[in-house]
Amino acid sequence: MAAVRALGVLSGAASRRYAAALTGSSSRTFSVASAMMVRTHVSYEVKGDVAVIRINDPNSKVNTLSVQMQKEMSEVMEEVWANKDVESAVLISSKPGCFIAGADINMIQACTNIEEVTLLSQEGQKMFEKIENSPKPIVAAINGSCLGGGLEFAIACQYRIATKSKKTVLGTPEVMLGLLPGAGGTQRLPKM
Repeated sequence: MAAVRALGVLSGAASRRYAAALTGSSSRTFSVASAMMVRTHVSYEVKGDVAVIRINDPNSKVNTLSVQMQKEMSEVMEEVWANKDVESAVLISSKPGCFIAGADINMIQACTNIEEVTLLSQEGQKMFEKIENSPKPIVAAINGSCLGGGLEFAIACQYRIATKSKKTVLGTPEVMLGLLPGAGGTQRLPKM
């Protein structure tokens, strides 16, 4: 039921906002952010009982799974899970035409040994495992490219919804670079 409300937030948020303005009533919409923490890649707001989590890499035209994004996503998810007023979450991109384009290739290229690459993969696996085992349903709202680690992220969520846009593409192009989906995608994707 909470997931249905989460999907409803995507389509009904604008109409509720205008209806509230016309009737004089107000909805419970507020942003949550610690005064001590400034997040640059992930933010969220609570609309009703749904946390709307937005991904937006300020340094790139596309969202990637960078160390910073993973750190901030983990922080946000912990806050969402601890918030008793939140029953579900929707994960959405603020970048038009791009959900998550995959791992930050520069981050992978910066690795100097196999241990560093293994650690990156393990950290991704831990984050996606937390999302997969979330106590609250998470909906990945996909619009645009959802590739590599982005697809692994989406399939770790309990629900996925995608637009019919020509820009919406799902895939694992890392195999063309000689890489396997390294954050659990080889286990989750066949179950879809």
